[in-house]
Amino acid sequence: MEITAQPLFPSLVWTTLFDDRESFNERMLKAARELREKDPVGVSRTNLEGWQSDNILQNLPEFEEMNTRILQACERIAESQNFVQGLNYRHQAWVNISPPGASNQVHFHANCYFSGVYYLSVKAPECGSIFFRDPRVASRMMTYPAEKLTAFTATEIRFPPEAGRLYVFPGWLEHGVDMNRSDEDRIGISFNVVAGA
Repeated sequence: MEITAQPLFPSLVWTTLFDDRESFNERMLKAARELREKDPVGVSRTNLEGWQSDNILQNLPEFEEMNTRILQACERIAESQNFVQGLNYRHQAWVNISPPGASNQVHFHANCYFSGVYYLSVKAPECGSIFFRDPRVASRMMTYPAEKLTAFTATEIRFPPEAGRLYVFPGWLEHGVDMNRSDEDRIGISFNVVAGA
């Protein structure tokens, strides 16, 4: 008997590693730290014990190159998913600085097509992975008696942080970030992307 599997409604996470990450991250880290110096309190949203800027990076010239790369990546992803051509992509972006002990609680981003994070500085693997929760809410009623987890039986899937790596995912996909158990800050730039006429 031949049995085949047909995936339905897949939850995709896209990723890329910037070729020029060392020099690029050096510039972005400087801008991120200066932003925190100007506003040491920041905002409190999903960050626990960490610092987060307001959603203003899209308006700051020092982050122009980052903003361009975010939009370029999301436009390419949208093309791969047959989005309507000629849409105008725009975004909001912010800095997250998570010192030792900090984490991000599980959440999702409403009213956007894509969300994501770009890692500027991490001490992997102990600085904390980003993880995604199974969006099939009904599947949480019962766990599978699997000896080894698969993409079908897992309730959470983790992706390791890596300086220079960009992750993009649907805004509706629940996610969080594990506690930073390293002795250095975990620093990244997060964003939401929408598109319209």
